Amino acid sequence: MNEQARWNPAKPLTITAICVIGLINAIQMLNLVFSPVSRHIGAIYPLYFSGAIILSLVCIAGLWMLKRWAAFLYAALLVCNQLVLAAMGYWELSAAVIPVIIVLLLVKHWDKMR
Repeated sequence: MNEQARWNPAKPLTITAICVIGLINAIQMLNLVFSPVSRHIGAIYPLYFSGAIILSLVCIAGLWMLKRWAAFLYAALLVCNQLVLAAMGYWELSAAVIPVIIVLLLVKHWDKMR
């Protein structure tokens, strides 16, 4: 393996899709933070989701660069989001399906990350 390939591996299409979908999700979460509904559920939740958006964007940037720390942080953030949804009373099994698939796809491409 030459030096160029070792430090600049080809980005799997799956990781690219996760980054694009994550960016779209972050934009949609912005709508949630600034919606009237979020003001009615409590002051702490819009603050939490604002922080989650920022962390999601950091994770997306890290995943785009194929960093392993970003995969760990993204998985932890997905778990935290599920716990917050459960605490709010909005959690459903279907809300966990996509995050589990994302984590499994990140694990599948673990060897391509550094």
